[in-house]
Amino acid sequence: MLREVIWTILVMLFYVDLVMFIFLLLKKGVMKYIRNKKRQIRKTYENEFLRFITQGGDKLSIEPGSYLEKKVLQALIIDYNSFISGSNQTLLLEKIGKESMINKVERYLKSTNRWKNKTGTYLAGEYDLKKLEPLLLKQLYTSDNELFFITARSLIKINNKTYLKEILRKSAEQSWMSKNNTLSLLELIEGDIEEILLEIMETEDMFLQVIALEESGKRHYQKSVGWIEKMSQSPEKELRIAALKASDRLGNTGESSYLARLMSLKNDPEWEVRAFLAKFLKKVNSDQAVNILMEFMRDENWYVRHNAAESLFYLDEKGHAALKALLHAEDPFASDAARAVLQREALYKETTG
Repeated sequence: MLREVIWTILVMLFYVDLVMFIFLLLKKGVMKYIRNKKRQIRKTYENEFLRFITQGGDKLSIEPGSYLEKKVLQALIIDYNSFISGSNQTLLLEKIGKESMINKVERYLKSTNRWKNKTGTYLAGEYDLKKLEPLLLKQLYTSDNELFFITARSLIKINNKTYLKEILRKSAEQSWMSKNNTLSLLELIEGDIEEILLEIMETEDMFLQVIALEESGKRHYQKSVGWIEKMSQSPEKELRIAALKASDRLGNTGESSYLARLMSLKNDPEWEVRAFLAKFLKKVNSDQAVNILMEFMRDENWYVRHNAAESLFYLDEKGHAALKALLHAEDPFASDAARAVLQREALYKETTG
């Protein structure tokens, strides 16, 4: 009796193994067939696809009919995404169906594979997949610096300024983004963000104040003048530099108190502050500006002298006269800096002649 039971079990196991073997063999064969079929479709599609994304135009002769053909076109879109312009993206999404792309990107977003997760996050922004916004919002709480940046970028691409304050707040809390990365995100935002920047300026966070100040100057917001005046007198070097960077973008507003506050930084103990003041003064065509720049030509720091010489060069006759006078200065630093700029001008005139 026991022997029969054992034989029955062994026979059943044999049949189970046989069925599994046949299943795996069939699966392997089917997968090989699908891979070969995909390879053939890709070979057929790729040249036309590359022509379309590189040469432009509003027509694409590829017409995917089957599920497999759409998957191949989808793979091409993901592989060559960085070379696809906005108008072409729209046409390609119509070919494969936006819902199909959403499903693919959603799987990437939910993947435990970091590379796929970051790729999906990036694609969600590139293809304006608003349906995936809730998943992106959850990712703002990630501990991965790079993923946070890509997530913030995609949220801005999809919703413009909607989540800007939240992105900046999280960035400041965790120190997840450099100043340059943060400013690069702000460049993506279209429209007016003056009120948001002014609100950020009211915070006590120096990182956010620097961001808001520089961006306000870059966007030529006139309300930033008051903040530039105030922050130019800050005890924090970073805020004084940010004020000068903002003023360099904003230019000479002609307001006397504004110029007076900035020019008061000529004796600042930090060479970076003096260097940025020297750069700004090329936009102030006045005797006082020329005098400060001539003082800077004798500065102990090379970068300050370099910026001063460049700014004098931009001040036309007044500046050029000052540079020529400095050729005979007793200070070798000043004469060398003046000579370098004037020689460059002479060389330019000779070559363009």
